[in-house]
Amino acid sequence: MQVLPLPGFPEPVSAFTHLLGVPVFALLSIPLLRRARGDSRRVALLAVYAFACVLLLSMSGVYHMLPEASVGRAVMGRLDKAAIFVLIAGTHTPVQGLFFRGAARWGVLLALWLAAAAGITLFTIFYARLPRGLATNVYLLLGWIAGTSGLLVWRRIGTAEIAPLVLGGLAYSIGAILLGLGWPTLAPGVFGVHELWHFAVLAGMGLHWTFLFRNADRPLDG
Repeated sequence: MQVLPLPGFPEPVSAFTHLLGVPVFALLSIPLLRRARGDSRRVALLAVYAFACVLLLSMSGVYHMLPEASVGRAVMGRLDKAAIFVLIAGTHTPVQGLFFRGAARWGVLLALWLAAAAGITLFTIFYARLPRGLATNVYLLLGWIAGTSGLLVWRRIGTAEIAPLVLGGLAYSIGAILLGLGWPTLAPGVFGVHELWHFAVLAGMGLHWTFLFRNADRPLDG
């Protein structure tokens, strides 16, 4: 879909949604970290998530402000993709940290961050040469591999408590699948599937924030 630009904003809806999300999630990090007080490890785990959200929204918002074929857009495109890997690993960091211990905590986190680092390196170096859509598939795969920990969390806390975590994953996944399909276009020139994807990202972040806020004061095992 060809997006109708505004002066200074080639993709206005995509830019505005994520730029406006930056202060929202920066402010939401305050009650999240306050709730985790009493254990510096909890605060650190949740700070990783808060940072990852703000980073992704910042990189994405600026990227969609820049004109096509500009050097700045090429640079920000790489940073945008890198920030998605950081968000995936950053989302699972507090989940693993709050609900697991020992190798199940640190081993999984090490593997996840190494995979994210490998993805960042690959997509930074070969940004312009990789097949279109490959990034989306890699994000989905990495997210749901890490999300298998959710099955163990579900056994501990039940369906009602884990619902925001699962629904957040579904929001990201459905948005990514629709993005890959290139459908739907809700308002030609204004609101297409990419803009819908941006709202899916905000929904996923918000649902995961809800889950983490509810568990931010959870005592750590070990």
